[in-house]
Amino acid sequence: MKKLAAIYIIFTGLALIQCEDPLTEDPPSFLVNENFYANEADALSALNAIYSVFDREGNFPVIWFMSLLENRAEYANGRGSQIPISTYDVPLDNSNQSRAFGAYNDLYVGINRANAVLGNVPGIDMDEGLKAQYLAEARVLRAFFYSNLVKYWGGVPLRDTAFTNLDQIPQPRASVAETWEFIINDVITALPDLVPSFPDAQSGRVTSWAARMLLADAYLNTENWAGARDLADDVIANSPFSLIEVQEADDFLQIFGPEVITHPENIWSAHYSATNGHQVPTFIHDANLGYSVGGFRAWLPVENSIVGNWDTNDLRQEFNIYTFRIIEGDTVFVNPQTPVLFRKYRDPDATDNSNARNNIPFFRLAEAYLIYAEAASEANGGPDALALERLNIIRRRGYGLDLNSASSEDYPPGLSASQFKDRVLDERAYEFVLEMKRWNDLLRTGRAQEFVEATGKAWSDVSLLFPLPIDEINNNPALSPSDQNPGY
Repeated sequence: MKKLAAIYIIFTGLALIQCEDPLTEDPPSFLVNENFYANEADALSALNAIYSVFDREGNFPVIWFMSLLENRAEYANGRGSQIPISTYDVPLDNSNQSRAFGAYNDLYVGINRANAVLGNVPGIDMDEGLKAQYLAEARVLRAFFYSNLVKYWGGVPLRDTAFTNLDQIPQPRASVAETWEFIINDVITALPDLVPSFPDAQSGRVTSWAARMLLADAYLNTENWAGARDLADDVIANSPFSLIEVQEADDFLQIFGPEVITHPENIWSAHYSATNGHQVPTFIHDANLGYSVGGFRAWLPVENSIVGNWDTNDLRQEFNIYTFRIIEGDTVFVNPQTPVLFRKYRDPDATDNSNARNNIPFFRLAEAYLIYAEAASEANGGPDALALERLNIIRRRGYGLDLNSASSEDYPPGLSASQFKDRVLDERAYEFVLEMKRWNDLLRTGRAQEFVEATGKAWSDVSLLFPLPIDEINNNPALSPSDQNPGY
Protein backbone atom coordinates (compact mmCIF):
# COMPACT_ATOMS: atom_id res chain seq x y z
CA MET A 1 0.00 0.00 0.00
CA LYS A 2 2.90 2.34 0.59
CA LYS A 3 3.97 2.15 -3.04
CA LEU A 4 0.40 2.63 -4.19
CA ALA A 5 0.13 5.75 -2.05
CA ALA A 6 3.39 7.10 -3.40
CA ILE A 7 2.25 6.93 -7.02
CA TYR A 8 -1.39 7.83 -6.42
CA ILE A 9 -0.89 11.31 -7.82
CA ILE A 10 0.67 9.97 -11.01
CA PHE A 11 -1.99 7.34 -11.60
CA THR A 12 -4.79 9.77 -10.92
CA GLY A 13 -3.16 12.10 -13.41
CA LEU A 14 -5.10 10.22 -16.04
CA ALA A 15 -8.38 10.41 -14.16
CA LEU A 16 -9.92 12.85 -16.61
CA ILE A 17 -9.37 10.49 -19.52
CA GLN A 18 -10.16 7.09 -17.99
CA CYS A 19 -13.65 5.63 -17.78
CA GLU A 20 -13.17 2.35 -15.94
CA ASP A 21 -13.67 1.82 -12.21
CA PRO A 22 -10.21 1.10 -10.81
CA LEU A 23 -11.65 -0.94 -7.96
CA THR A 24 -12.83 -3.61 -10.42
CA GLU A 25 -9.52 -3.92 -12.26
CA ASP A 26 -6.72 -6.40 -11.80
CA PRO A 27 -4.20 -4.61 -9.51
CA PRO A 28 -1.13 -4.87 -11.79
CA SER A 29 -2.81 -2.73 -14.47
CA PHE A 30 -4.89 0.31 -13.59
CA LEU A 31 -5.36 1.81 -17.05
CA VAL A 32 -7.42 0.16 -19.80
CA ASN A 33 -6.26 2.29 -22.70
CA GLU A 34 -7.92 0.28 -25.45
CA ASN A 35 -11.32 1.19 -24.02
CA PHE A 36 -10.61 4.90 -24.30
CA TYR A 37 -8.32 5.78 -27.21
CA ALA A 38 -10.76 4.92 -29.96
CA ASN A 39 -11.29 8.04 -32.08
CA GLU A 40 -10.34 11.64 -32.78
CA ALA A 41 -12.55 12.99 -29.99
CA ASP A 42 -10.77 10.75 -27.50
CA ALA A 43 -7.41 12.06 -28.71
CA LEU A 44 -8.52 15.66 -28.16
CA SER A 45 -9.92 14.82 -24.72
CA ALA A 46 -6.59 13.26 -23.76
CA LEU A 47 -4.71 16.32 -25.01
CA ASN A 48 -7.07 18.64 -23.12
CA ALA A 49 -6.37 16.64 -19.98
CA ILE A 50 -2.72 17.71 -20.21
CA TYR A 51 -3.70 21.36 -20.48
CA SER A 52 -6.06 20.97 -17.53
CA VAL A 53 -3.01 20.68 -15.25
CA PHE A 54 -2.88 24.49 -15.50
CA ASP A 55 -6.42 24.62 -14.12
CA ARG A 56 -5.63 22.75 -10.91
CA GLU A 57 -5.82 25.59 -8.41
CA GLY A 58 -3.41 24.76 -5.61
CA ASN A 59 0.08 23.91 -6.80
CA PHE A 60 1.18 24.42 -10.43
CA PRO A 61 1.41 27.03 -11.83
CA VAL A 62 -0.74 28.83 -9.27
CA ILE A 63 -0.84 29.32 -6.42
CA TRP A 64 1.95 27.55 -4.56
CA PHE A 65 4.47 27.11 -7.38
CA MET A 66 4.16 30.79 -8.18
CA SER A 67 4.47 31.65 -4.49
CA LEU A 68 7.63 29.57 -4.18
CA LEU A 69 9.30 31.23 -7.17
CA GLU A 70 8.23 34.80 -6.49
CA ASN A 71 8.98 34.78 -2.76
CA ARG A 72 12.32 33.10 -3.44
CA ALA A 73 13.26 35.97 -5.75
CA GLU A 74 15.13 38.65 -3.85
CA TYR A 75 12.57 41.31 -4.73
CA ALA A 76 9.70 39.71 -2.77
CA ASN A 77 9.10 38.60 0.80
CA GLY A 78 6.57 35.98 1.77
CA ARG A 79 4.28 36.84 4.65
CA GLY A 80 2.58 34.57 7.17
CA SER A 81 3.16 30.88 6.41
CA GLN A 82 5.25 31.93 3.39
CA ILE A 83 7.96 33.70 5.40
CA PRO A 84 10.26 30.64 5.19
CA ILE A 85 10.25 30.82 1.38
CA SER A 86 12.10 34.14 1.68
CA THR A 87 14.53 32.83 4.31
CA TYR A 88 17.66 31.63 2.55
CA ASP A 89 20.03 30.27 5.18
CA VAL A 90 17.94 27.26 6.32
CA PRO A 91 15.86 24.61 4.54
CA LEU A 92 12.19 25.21 3.82
CA ASP A 93 9.90 24.40 6.73
CA ASN A 94 7.48 21.46 6.54
CA SER A 95 4.55 23.51 5.21
CA ASN A 96 6.52 24.91 2.31
CA GLN A 97 8.23 21.62 1.61
CA SER A 98 4.74 20.17 1.21
CA ARG A 99 3.88 22.97 -1.21
CA ALA A 100 7.01 22.20 -3.22
CA PHE A 101 6.10 18.51 -3.22
CA GLY A 102 2.63 19.39 -4.49
CA ALA A 103 4.04 21.40 -7.39
CA TYR A 104 6.49 18.59 -8.23
CA ASN A 105 3.65 16.07 -8.25
CA ASP A 106 1.46 18.31 -10.43
CA LEU A 107 4.29 18.55 -12.94
CA TYR A 108 4.55 14.77 -13.09
CA VAL A 109 0.76 14.51 -13.48
CA GLY A 110 1.20 16.63 -16.60
CA ILE A 111 4.12 14.52 -17.78
CA ASN A 112 2.17 11.30 -17.29
CA ARG A 113 -0.80 12.66 -19.21
CA ALA A 114 1.53 13.74 -22.03
CA ASN A 115 3.10 10.30 -22.03
CA ALA A 116 -0.36 8.74 -22.29
CA VAL A 117 -1.12 10.81 -25.38
CA LEU A 118 2.25 10.04 -26.95
CA GLY A 119 1.84 6.33 -26.27
CA ASN A 120 -1.77 5.86 -27.33
CA VAL A 121 -2.84 8.47 -29.87
CA PRO A 122 -0.55 7.08 -32.64
CA GLY A 123 -2.78 3.99 -32.79
CA ILE A 124 -6.00 5.93 -33.38
CA ASP A 125 -7.54 5.94 -36.88
CA MET A 126 -7.93 9.70 -37.45
CA ASP A 127 -6.69 12.53 -39.65
CA GLU A 128 -2.92 12.08 -39.77
CA GLY A 129 -2.12 15.78 -39.83
CA LEU A 130 -4.25 16.46 -36.78
CA LYS A 131 -2.77 13.43 -35.05
CA ALA A 132 0.75 14.75 -35.65
CA GLN A 133 -0.29 18.15 -34.27
CA TYR A 134 -1.77 16.67 -31.09
CA LEU A 135 1.34 14.58 -30.53
CA ALA A 136 3.55 17.64 -31.05
CA GLU A 137 1.55 19.67 -28.53
CA ALA A 138 1.84 16.84 -26.00
CA ARG A 139 5.59 16.67 -26.56
CA VAL A 140 6.08 20.41 -25.99
CA LEU A 141 3.89 20.34 -22.89
CA ARG A 142 5.99 17.49 -21.53
CA ALA A 143 9.13 19.50 -22.26
CA PHE A 144 7.63 22.52 -20.49
CA PHE A 145 6.85 20.50 -17.37
CA TYR A 146 10.36 19.03 -17.33
CA SER A 147 11.90 22.49 -17.83
CA ASN A 148 10.22 23.67 -14.63
CA LEU A 149 11.46 20.60 -12.79
CA VAL A 150 15.08 20.91 -13.87
CA LYS A 151 15.27 24.64 -13.13
CA TYR A 152 14.15 24.31 -9.52
CA TRP A 153 14.80 20.69 -8.48
CA GLY A 154 17.82 19.87 -10.69
CA GLY A 155 18.04 16.61 -12.63
CA VAL A 156 14.96 14.43 -12.11
CA PRO A 157 13.74 10.96 -13.08
CA LEU A 158 12.97 11.06 -16.81
CA ARG A 159 9.76 9.20 -17.52
CA ASP A 160 8.73 8.92 -21.16
CA THR A 161 5.95 6.33 -20.97
CA ALA A 162 2.62 6.48 -19.13
CA PHE A 163 2.21 4.43 -15.97
CA THR A 164 0.29 1.21 -16.50
CA ASN A 165 1.77 -1.00 -13.76
CA LEU A 166 3.97 -0.87 -10.68
CA ASP A 167 7.00 -2.31 -12.46
CA GLN A 168 7.55 1.13 -13.98
CA ILE A 169 8.21 2.86 -10.66
CA PRO A 170 12.01 2.41 -10.55
CA GLN A 171 13.65 5.28 -12.43
CA PRO A 172 17.01 6.84 -11.52
CA ARG A 173 17.58 10.55 -11.27
CA ALA A 174 18.98 11.97 -14.51
CA SER A 175 21.64 14.66 -14.48
CA VAL A 176 20.81 18.29 -15.19
CA ALA A 177 22.48 18.01 -18.60
CA GLU A 178 20.52 14.87 -19.47
CA THR A 179 17.26 16.51 -18.44
CA TRP A 180 17.90 19.58 -20.58
CA GLU A 181 18.88 17.34 -23.51
CA PHE A 182 15.57 15.47 -23.17
CA ILE A 183 13.67 18.79 -23.14
CA ILE A 184 15.49 20.16 -26.17
CA ASN A 185 15.01 16.96 -28.17
CA ASP A 186 11.27 16.96 -27.39
CA VAL A 187 10.82 20.51 -28.66
CA ILE A 188 12.93 20.03 -31.78
CA THR A 189 11.01 16.85 -32.61
CA ALA A 190 7.67 18.62 -32.16
CA LEU A 191 8.34 21.83 -34.08
CA PRO A 192 7.56 20.65 -37.66
CA ASP A 193 4.06 19.48 -36.70
CA LEU A 194 2.88 22.49 -34.67
CA VAL A 195 0.54 25.14 -36.03
CA PRO A 196 1.48 28.84 -35.87
CA SER A 197 -1.77 30.03 -34.30
CA PHE A 198 -5.18 29.15 -32.88
CA PRO A 199 -8.42 31.14 -32.64
CA ASP A 200 -8.46 33.55 -29.70
CA ALA A 201 -10.61 31.22 -27.60
CA GLN A 202 -7.91 28.53 -27.88
CA SER A 203 -4.92 30.86 -27.56
CA GLY A 204 -3.70 29.02 -24.47
CA ARG A 205 -2.59 26.09 -26.63
CA VAL A 206 0.96 25.43 -27.77
CA THR A 207 1.89 26.90 -31.15
CA SER A 208 5.09 26.66 -33.15
CA TRP A 209 6.03 30.11 -31.78
CA ALA A 210 5.48 29.01 -28.19
CA ALA A 211 7.72 26.03 -28.86
CA ARG A 212 10.42 28.31 -30.27
CA MET A 213 10.28 30.42 -27.12
CA LEU A 214 10.52 27.32 -24.92
CA LEU A 215 13.53 26.16 -26.93
CA ALA A 216 15.13 29.61 -26.73
CA ASP A 217 14.62 29.54 -22.97
CA ALA A 218 16.23 26.07 -22.80
CA TYR A 219 19.19 27.34 -24.80
CA LEU A 220 19.48 30.38 -22.51
CA ASN A 221 19.62 28.07 -19.49
CA THR A 222 22.21 25.80 -21.13
CA GLU A 223 24.27 28.73 -22.48
CA ASN A 224 23.76 27.85 -26.13
CA TRP A 225 23.93 31.56 -26.88
CA ALA A 226 23.82 31.34 -30.66
CA GLY A 227 20.82 29.02 -30.54
CA ALA A 228 18.92 31.29 -28.15
CA ARG A 229 19.81 34.38 -30.20
CA ASP A 230 18.67 32.89 -33.50
CA LEU A 231 15.37 31.58 -32.15
CA ALA A 232 14.56 34.88 -30.48
CA ASP A 233 15.41 36.70 -33.69
CA ASP A 234 13.07 34.39 -35.62
CA VAL A 235 10.22 35.16 -33.22
CA ILE A 236 10.84 38.92 -33.41
CA ALA A 237 11.26 39.05 -37.18
CA ASN A 238 8.77 36.46 -38.42
CA SER A 239 6.02 35.84 -35.86
CA PRO A 240 2.62 37.57 -35.97
CA PHE A 241 3.13 39.11 -32.52
CA SER A 242 3.75 42.77 -31.78
CA LEU A 243 4.60 44.82 -28.72
CA ILE A 244 1.77 46.79 -27.16
CA GLU A 245 2.71 50.45 -26.95
CA VAL A 246 1.77 52.39 -23.82
CA GLN A 247 1.39 56.03 -22.85
CA GLU A 248 0.29 55.53 -19.25
CA ALA A 249 0.72 52.82 -16.64
CA ASP A 250 -2.74 51.32 -16.92
CA ASP A 251 -2.20 50.67 -20.62
CA PHE A 252 -0.47 47.50 -19.38
CA LEU A 253 -3.94 46.24 -18.51
CA GLN A 254 -4.15 45.41 -22.21
CA ILE A 255 -1.77 42.59 -21.29
CA PHE A 256 -2.66 41.74 -17.70
CA GLY A 257 -6.26 42.89 -17.29
CA PRO A 258 -8.82 40.40 -15.97
CA GLU A 259 -11.01 40.56 -19.09
CA VAL A 260 -8.16 40.00 -21.57
CA ILE A 261 -8.46 36.72 -23.48
CA THR A 262 -5.36 37.30 -25.57
CA HIS A 263 -3.39 40.24 -26.95
CA PRO A 264 -0.85 41.00 -29.70
CA GLU A 265 2.10 40.25 -27.39
CA ASN A 266 0.82 36.94 -26.01
CA ILE A 267 2.84 33.97 -27.25
CA TRP A 268 1.67 31.50 -24.60
CA SER A 269 -0.14 31.81 -21.29
CA ALA A 270 -2.33 29.89 -18.87
CA HIS A 271 -5.91 31.09 -19.35
CA TYR A 272 -8.39 31.65 -16.55
CA SER A 273 -12.03 32.70 -16.32
CA ALA A 274 -14.77 33.47 -13.79
CA THR A 275 -15.60 29.76 -13.57
CA ASN A 276 -11.98 28.60 -13.65
CA GLY A 277 -9.97 31.23 -11.83
CA HIS A 278 -7.08 31.58 -9.40
CA GLN A 279 -6.12 33.34 -6.17
CA VAL A 280 -3.19 35.54 -7.20
CA PRO A 281 -4.92 38.93 -6.62
CA THR A 282 -6.12 37.75 -3.21
CA PHE A 283 -2.56 36.82 -2.27
CA ILE A 284 -0.98 40.14 -3.27
CA HIS A 285 -3.59 42.80 -2.49
CA ASP A 286 -5.17 44.63 0.42
CA ALA A 287 -8.93 44.00 0.26
CA ASN A 288 -9.66 47.61 1.27
CA LEU A 289 -8.07 48.90 -1.94
CA GLY A 290 -10.63 47.25 -4.23
CA TYR A 291 -8.23 45.36 -6.52
CA SER A 292 -9.45 41.98 -5.28
CA VAL A 293 -12.33 40.42 -3.40
CA GLY A 294 -10.11 39.51 -0.43
CA GLY A 295 -6.56 40.33 0.48
CA PHE A 296 -3.85 38.39 2.28
CA ARG A 297 -0.96 40.79 1.51
CA ALA A 298 1.14 37.67 1.39
CA TRP A 299 3.71 38.61 -1.28
CA LEU A 300 5.46 41.88 -0.44
CA PRO A 301 7.96 43.95 -2.45
CA VAL A 302 11.39 44.18 -0.82
CA GLU A 303 12.06 47.90 -0.56
CA ASN A 304 15.86 47.65 -0.64
CA SER A 305 15.86 45.39 -3.72
CA ILE A 306 15.79 46.23 -7.41
CA VAL A 307 12.03 46.90 -7.35
CA GLY A 308 12.31 49.10 -4.27
CA ASN A 309 14.83 51.32 -6.06
CA TRP A 310 12.83 51.46 -9.30
CA ASP A 311 12.73 54.75 -11.24
CA THR A 312 9.24 56.14 -10.71
CA ASN A 313 9.28 57.56 -14.26
CA ASP A 314 9.18 53.99 -15.54
CA LEU A 315 5.48 53.26 -16.10
CA ARG A 316 6.07 49.65 -15.14
CA GLN A 317 6.91 50.83 -11.63
CA GLU A 318 3.55 52.53 -11.25
CA PHE A 319 1.76 49.54 -12.75
CA ASN A 320 3.51 46.96 -10.58
CA ILE A 321 4.01 48.69 -7.20
CA TYR A 322 1.65 50.82 -5.12
CA THR A 323 1.25 52.37 -1.69
CA PHE A 324 -2.17 54.01 -2.10
CA ARG A 325 -5.14 54.29 -4.41
CA ILE A 326 -7.55 57.14 -5.16
CA ILE A 327 -11.09 55.85 -4.57
CA GLU A 328 -13.99 58.24 -5.27
CA GLY A 329 -11.66 61.18 -4.80
CA ASP A 330 -10.18 59.96 -1.53
CA THR A 331 -6.61 58.75 -1.02
CA VAL A 332 -6.73 55.30 0.56
CA PHE A 333 -3.38 54.00 1.78
CA VAL A 334 -2.28 50.39 1.98
CA ASN A 335 -2.31 48.80 5.44
CA PRO A 336 0.60 50.41 7.36
CA GLN A 337 1.90 46.98 8.43
CA THR A 338 2.65 46.27 4.76
CA PRO A 339 2.81 49.75 3.17
CA VAL A 340 4.01 48.68 -0.29
CA LEU A 341 2.25 46.05 -2.40
CA PHE A 342 2.44 44.49 -5.85
CA ARG A 343 -0.29 45.55 -8.28
CA LYS A 344 0.16 43.64 -11.56
CA TYR A 345 -2.73 41.18 -11.22
CA ARG A 346 -6.07 42.74 -10.29
CA ASP A 347 -9.63 41.55 -10.62
CA PRO A 348 -12.04 43.62 -8.53
CA ASP A 349 -14.99 41.87 -10.19
CA ALA A 350 -13.96 38.33 -9.26
CA THR A 351 -16.85 36.48 -7.67
CA ASP A 352 -14.76 35.16 -4.79
CA ASN A 353 -11.17 34.81 -3.55
CA SER A 354 -10.31 32.01 -5.98
CA ASN A 355 -11.92 33.23 -9.20
CA ALA A 356 -9.53 35.87 -10.55
CA ARG A 357 -9.58 35.87 -14.34
CA ASN A 358 -6.11 37.27 -15.16
CA ASN A 359 -4.12 35.07 -17.50
CA ILE A 360 -0.69 34.01 -16.25
CA PRO A 361 1.96 34.56 -18.97
CA PHE A 362 4.50 31.91 -19.87
CA PHE A 363 6.05 33.75 -22.84
CA ARG A 364 5.45 37.26 -24.17
CA LEU A 365 7.09 38.90 -27.18
CA ALA A 366 8.99 41.23 -24.84
CA GLU A 367 10.96 38.22 -23.66
CA ALA A 368 12.12 37.44 -27.19
CA TYR A 369 13.69 40.93 -27.31
CA LEU A 370 15.45 40.41 -23.99
CA ILE A 371 16.59 36.87 -24.82
CA TYR A 372 18.00 38.20 -28.09
CA ALA A 373 19.85 41.02 -26.34
CA GLU A 374 21.42 38.77 -23.71
CA ALA A 375 22.25 35.85 -26.00
CA ALA A 376 23.64 37.99 -28.83
CA SER A 377 25.93 39.83 -26.44
CA GLU A 378 27.12 36.59 -24.84
CA ALA A 379 27.72 34.99 -28.24
CA ASN A 380 29.67 38.00 -29.50
CA GLY A 381 31.63 38.80 -26.33
CA GLY A 382 29.73 42.06 -25.98
CA PRO A 383 26.67 43.86 -27.36
CA ASP A 384 26.41 44.89 -30.97
CA ALA A 385 24.10 47.65 -32.18
CA LEU A 386 21.10 45.34 -32.67
CA ALA A 387 21.41 43.77 -29.23
CA LEU A 388 21.54 47.24 -27.66
CA GLU A 389 18.61 48.46 -29.74
CA ARG A 390 16.40 45.53 -28.81
CA LEU A 391 17.17 46.03 -25.13
CA ASN A 392 16.35 49.71 -25.48
CA ILE A 393 13.07 49.00 -27.28
CA ILE A 394 11.80 47.24 -24.17
CA ARG A 395 13.13 50.02 -21.95
CA ARG A 396 11.47 52.72 -24.10
CA ARG A 397 8.16 50.89 -23.94
CA GLY A 398 8.47 50.89 -20.15
CA TYR A 399 8.79 54.67 -20.18
CA GLY A 400 5.90 55.14 -22.61
CA LEU A 401 8.20 56.34 -25.38
CA ASP A 402 8.23 55.65 -29.10
CA LEU A 403 9.67 52.17 -29.51
CA ASN A 404 11.88 52.91 -32.50
CA SER A 405 13.26 56.35 -31.66
CA ALA A 406 16.36 56.97 -29.59
CA SER A 407 15.63 58.52 -26.21
CA SER A 408 17.30 59.97 -23.15
CA GLU A 409 16.33 56.78 -21.26
CA ASP A 410 18.32 54.52 -23.59
CA TYR A 411 21.25 52.52 -22.33
CA PRO A 412 24.33 54.01 -24.03
CA PRO A 413 26.71 52.34 -26.48
CA GLY A 414 30.06 51.18 -25.18
CA LEU A 415 28.87 48.93 -22.36
CA SER A 416 31.13 45.96 -21.64
CA ALA A 417 29.71 42.45 -21.87
CA SER A 418 29.27 42.25 -18.09
CA GLN A 419 27.74 45.72 -17.82
CA PHE A 420 25.30 44.89 -20.61
CA LYS A 421 24.36 41.59 -18.97
CA ASP A 422 23.57 43.50 -15.77
CA ARG A 423 21.28 45.87 -17.68
CA VAL A 424 19.49 42.95 -19.35
CA LEU A 425 18.88 41.35 -15.95
CA ASP A 426 17.57 44.68 -14.68
CA GLU A 427 15.13 44.98 -17.56
CA ARG A 428 14.02 41.37 -17.12
CA ALA A 429 13.28 42.13 -13.47
CA TYR A 430 11.26 45.23 -14.35
CA GLU A 431 9.44 43.60 -17.24
CA PHE A 432 8.56 40.26 -15.64
CA VAL A 433 7.54 41.08 -12.07
CA LEU A 434 5.36 38.20 -10.80
CA GLU A 435 5.78 36.26 -14.06
CA MET A 436 7.94 33.51 -12.51
CA LYS A 437 11.16 34.58 -14.26
CA ARG A 438 13.35 36.33 -11.68
CA TRP A 439 14.41 33.38 -9.51
CA ASN A 440 15.49 31.38 -12.54
CA ASP A 441 17.40 34.40 -13.84
CA LEU A 442 19.35 34.61 -10.58
CA LEU A 443 19.98 30.86 -10.51
CA ARG A 444 21.07 30.44 -14.13
CA THR A 445 23.45 33.42 -13.94
CA GLY A 446 24.91 32.37 -10.57
CA ARG A 447 23.81 35.67 -9.00
CA ALA A 448 21.29 34.45 -6.39
CA GLN A 449 23.57 34.75 -3.36
CA GLU A 450 24.86 38.16 -4.43
CA PHE A 451 21.40 39.67 -4.86
CA VAL A 452 19.95 38.08 -1.74
CA GLU A 453 22.83 39.24 0.47
CA ALA A 454 22.52 42.74 -1.02
CA THR A 455 19.11 42.96 0.68
CA GLY A 456 20.75 42.16 4.03
CA LYS A 457 19.69 38.52 4.29
CA ALA A 458 21.85 35.55 5.22
CA TRP A 459 22.50 32.90 2.58
CA SER A 460 23.10 29.16 2.38
CA ASP A 461 23.33 27.00 -0.75
CA VAL A 462 20.43 24.95 0.62
CA SER A 463 18.26 27.59 -1.08
CA LEU A 464 19.48 26.74 -4.58
CA LEU A 465 17.07 23.81 -5.10
CA PHE A 466 13.74 22.68 -3.74
CA PRO A 467 13.64 19.25 -2.07
CA LEU A 468 12.50 16.13 -3.86
CA PRO A 469 9.29 14.71 -2.37
CA ILE A 470 9.89 12.23 0.43
CA ASP A 471 7.64 9.71 -1.30
CA GLU A 472 9.80 9.92 -4.42
CA ILE A 473 12.85 9.03 -2.36
CA ASN A 474 11.16 6.34 -0.26
CA ASN A 475 9.21 4.55 -2.95
CA ASN A 476 11.31 4.79 -6.08
CA PRO A 477 13.72 1.82 -5.76
CA ALA A 478 16.17 3.52 -8.13
CA LEU A 479 16.67 6.38 -5.65
CA SER A 480 18.22 6.54 -2.20
CA PRO A 481 18.47 9.28 0.46
CA SER A 482 21.74 10.36 -1.17
CA ASP A 483 19.74 11.50 -4.20
CA GLN A 484 17.95 14.16 -2.13
CA ASN A 485 18.94 17.75 -2.80
CA PRO A 486 21.53 19.23 -0.40
CA GLY A 487 20.26 20.27 3.01
CA TYR A 488 17.15 18.05 3.09
